[in-house]
Parts: sequence; C-alpha cells; structure tokens
Amino acid sequence: MTRHRVNPPVPKPTDRRMKVAFVIHDFDQTFGQGRYGVELARFLASRCDFVVYSNTFSAPDVPGIRWVRVPAWRWNVVTTVLTFLPLAEWIVSRDKPDVIHAQGLTCWRADIITAHICNAARARSSAMNQRRTRWFIRLVTPLERLFYGQRRARHMIAISETTAREIQSEYHWRRPFTVLHHGTNTRQFKPAANAAEIAGLRRDFGLPDGRWIWLLVGEAVKGLRQVIEQLAAFPTAHLLAITRSDLSRYQNLARQLGVIDRITFCGYTPQPELAYRAADAFVYPSDYDPFGMVGSEAMASGLPVVLGHNIGVAELVRHGENGLLCDPGNPRSIHEQLARLLADPAKARDLGTKARETIVATSWEHNADVVCQIYQSVFDERTRGTT
Repeated sequence: MTRHRVNPPVPKPTDRRMKVAFVIHDFDQTFGQGRYGVELARFLASRCDFVVYSNTFSAPDVPGIRWVRVPAWRWNVVTTVLTFLPLAEWIVSRDKPDVIHAQGLTCWRADIITAHICNAARARSSAMNQRRTRWFIRLVTPLERLFYGQRRARHMIAISETTAREIQSEYHWRRPFTVLHHGTNTRQFKPAANAAEIAGLRRDFGLPDGRWIWLLVGEAVKGLRQVIEQLAAFPTAHLLAITRSDLSRYQNLARQLGVIDRITFCGYTPQPELAYRAADAFVYPSDYDPFGMVGSEAMASGLPVVLGHNIGVAELVRHGENGLLCDPGNPRSIHEQLARLLADPAKARDLGTKARETIVATSWEHNADVVCQIYQSVFDERTRGTT
C-alpha cells in the first residue's frame, strides 16, 4: 500500500484555481473539529476556490471563503448526522466542485476524508458509558463503516497514527492515507509574559493565591474524575476545569472527597488561551481522544503536561523530555507523574519549554501545504480517469 508521509512538496501552480468543497457540520472555532476547519481554511482559502458547506458558520475573520448552508435537523447528534449526510451530498454535487473534502461522516461521494474519530474504537473507551453515547455509537458505527467503504474516496487524512490504525482495522481502509497531526496557533497559545500577567489572570478566574494550579480543558469524561480523585493527595493543588459538560456527578464526587473548595469550575470561555497562561500544569488523563487539541495548545502555552498515553496528541510527547504520559486506568500512574512535577519545579519548567519547542515546529500553514498537495494529487488522478 502507498503510505504518504507529512512532508510532500508544495504543489506547483495551475492555470486555474481548483474549486474545493470543504464539508463540515459546524464551521465554528469554538469546537474542536470546527477549530480544525477554521484554522486550516485560513491558509487554504488563498490557494483555491474554497467553499465551506456546513450547517453553521462562525468565522467572520477568515477572508476569501464562500459559505453554503446545509440544512440539518439538530435535535440530537444522530438526527444531525442522518439529515446532514444526504442533503450535503445533493447540494455539493449540484455545485460540481473539483475536489470534495469531507470532515468525517458528512458527505457521501467524498474524494478525501479527514478521519477525526473512529466510533468503533471509541466504543471500547470509558467515554461511551453514558446511555446516549452508547446509542449514538451503535447507530453511527455501521454507517461510518459504509462511509469509509465508498468507492469514490481516494485518500484519507488521519489526525493521528492511532486514528489511522483504527480506521484501517475497524473499517478495512486499504487506500492511500496521510497522518497529519493538528497544527496549533502558537501566536494565540503562548506562555504568559511575566508573573504579573499570571497573577492578573488568576484573579480573573477567581483562583486562590499561592496554590499549584492544575488545568483541565474539554469534555468531563476525558479525565475529570481521575483528576478530582488526585486532589486529596496534593494539598497545595487547586484545579481549574474548563468544560461545557454537565458537572453534577463530578461536583458530588468532589464533595464526597472533601475537595470541592479546591476546584474552580468554568464553562465556555471565548479566550481559552488565558486559562493556559494562568495554570502551572495541564492534566488530561483521558483514556480515549483521537487527537486532543487541548493537549497541543497546553504544550504551545509552555505548560508541563500529563496526558493519557493512548491519545493522539501523546504521539508528540517524548516521556520525560517534553511532557509526561500516564495510564488513565491506573490512579498510581497519574499520581506518580504529578508527584514528579511537584518534586522538581525546575524540571517541570523545562518540560514546558521543550513542549513549546515541539509544537512551534508544527503549524497550520504546513498542514495546508500538505492538504493542498493531496487536493492536487486527487484532482489529477480523477482527471486522468475521465480523459
């Protein structure tokens, strides 16, 4: 099988701008997959006729993009997928683009699929324990298997090595693919300038003075319980949890453990980069995440990170050099990594410095170079097949 790496040459210019249909449920930088689309589009829009097909659009600061709305019944995730799929295919096909780039399960007849998740693999994680999640996975997995088996698709972009292996194993993908880790906006996500900025941000978030501030960002099922359980063993620690999840069960757990007063729960924040600058360490012991952009954003912010060893962003971590990895199912493993940070603050700072260096070496512009080359390759292949 042809295996494409992440450093192909930048494509040569063509006589006309290629028309690309970029299909995604929500083109919205406040969500993980939506942020992927928006950041990539900033660099792709100047290289091709870039048309976004989505149900919602919230990126007024990205020039050069045309938007076509795809109706969908947004009662729940299942109805969104089932109604968006056929309508997206009909609307996109009507417009006759040169290349169709689907973001996961969004459009039949895709030329290129970015694999953001493999729900068949997700089914084995603890994140599926909620009843609604289990039903979603049971309904969507057979559809996802058919989606990756469609005849038109020529290339897959996987956001991690793990996701690529899962799609190959679960859905029998046997065509070319590229592993392309998410880029990170290192101008937005960067370390605090000085101690005064950190102190001001901690006041803004209502964090106590003189505490060792842990940060967790994202869905609560991705490690919040495990982090709360560690607080009792670290009396100087205080947790800042940035999450939109229902927190009732986690607040009850914190009360039972006597640590509720050492947690600051915060919902959506339009400037998540400020939370990273206010923290001392990022703790994300998730047992499943195809990538985990919050981890790379924490690294870009110069924080020492403790990450679940199986998640996608962990592929960028060299344990003990630019971050620490743990076994999310083993509380002792999580404890040991946190204890390492507490015992050696200088080493913790060095881990954060090395983490930022790692992320600076990646960029959304580089991602766009690779994606643009894939567009050209697929377009050329399809053109040859029709002549």
